[in-house]
Amino acid sequence: EEYMLKPMNCPHHCEVFARKPRSYKDLPLRIAEFGTVFRYEKSGELHGLTRVRTFTQDDAHIFVRPDQVRQEFENIIDIILKVFSIFGFNNYEAQISLHDPKDTEKYIGSEEIWAESENAIREACREKGLDVHEEVGEAAFYGPKLDFMVKDAIGRRWQLGTIQVDYNLPQRFKLEYTAEDNSKQTPVMIHRAPFGSLERFTAVLIEHTAGHFPLWLTPDQVAILPISEKYNEYAKEVQKFFGKQGVRALVDDRNEKIGRKIRDNELKRVPYMVVVGEKEAAEGLVSMRKQGGGEQATMTKEEFAKRINDEVAEQLKAAEE
Repeated sequence: EEYMLKPMNCPHHCEVFARKPRSYKDLPLRIAEFGTVFRYEKSGELHGLTRVRTFTQDDAHIFVRPDQVRQEFENIIDIILKVFSIFGFNNYEAQISLHDPKDTEKYIGSEEIWAESENAIREACREKGLDVHEEVGEAAFYGPKLDFMVKDAIGRRWQLGTIQVDYNLPQRFKLEYTAEDNSKQTPVMIHRAPFGSLERFTAVLIEHTAGHFPLWLTPDQVAILPISEKYNEYAKEVQKFFGKQGVRALVDDRNEKIGRKIRDNELKRVPYMVVVGEKEAAEGLVSMRKQGGGEQATMTKEEFAKRINDEVAEQLKAAEE
């Protein structure tokens, strides 16, 4: 058998749609996957995690009737704005990427289809009250799109979320559904990726936060620092307890002085550190220290776990609002 590296997930999802007869009652039909794709970017264009040859998209393709396009498009705008809100991306621009009518060889499909697709995006943006600007010549070869451009810590613009309206690929793959009057109709395909490339999203997020991830997202929420090896066992007991409470913790049991451990975990951007020694082990306590040399306090491990979970809940609630 001959295998190929796929540059996109769209054709595969078209084949999933086509594998059995579809009715107008089946639409919208939403197919999603975290799909890894491969693109042979030139070596001079590669840049850290922001531009790579292998990346994963939170990709979905939604097959709709023509009368469902605008509502579905608006729903996806809501998803993307929610993602940006949760991750704290407030400095972004929305861009409608249009085809260039003077360069027809770059695109597939008729002018009528392109006009219909581009107007559908404009109407959805107006309905959502989204402030957008238009860029001619930035469309994909198969259809126009709405791109969300996020600025990183030094002002560079990166495309993250995207939504695309596509009347062309369903025609090329001969997709059809049975309409209410029993006629055969071609669906419209909406491509959407709220995160875009997960590698690029991660890179921009790291720069945006300077590594200080919100508590709910950071891989290690707490570093447990035993004063000496005599308290390593208690540190591991605390770690196990935190794990049962849904708190992510690591034990730094290196044979180093406590000052060195604190400094190293500060540099790792761990939000909280808890120091454990003789008193803590004897009384079931932890000595908490907040990242950045801020608040310090001694409390029970139960109280500390509740503090972490309460702070996470508050952060997520604030982000969603």
